[in-house]
Amino acid sequence: MIFDSPREEMAQVDHLKDMALTAGSQRELKSLVVALLMLGKEETARKLQQVADTFQLSQEAAMQLTEDTIASMTIDENTETLEHYMKKLRETPHPRVLSWQSKVLLPP
Repeated sequence: MIFDSPREEMAQVDHLKDMALTAGSQRELKSLVVALLMLGKEETARKLQQVADTFQLSQEAAMQLTEDTIASMTIDENTETLEHYMKKLRETPHPRVLSWQSKVLLPP
């Protein structure tokens, strides 16, 4: 994406920040996952948790990618991709807040 002005770049950063899961949405996700588990819908709960985790990871990766490239006039199309940043976040221990996830559904 090419921006015409620094204001457009900052608007994109603000938009990405606004997409983060709020504390309220995390509580609602946790409640929904727990309710699904109580109803015996483990597979549905697992899918919901995986989709929400991927959403949160992609939002965090997009923020990091944007922050890393916003000051640069050139982009390395091999390393400065959302997929590359998502992979990097998955492989690197970092303080992601995942309190909404059910530990029962996490991989061993």
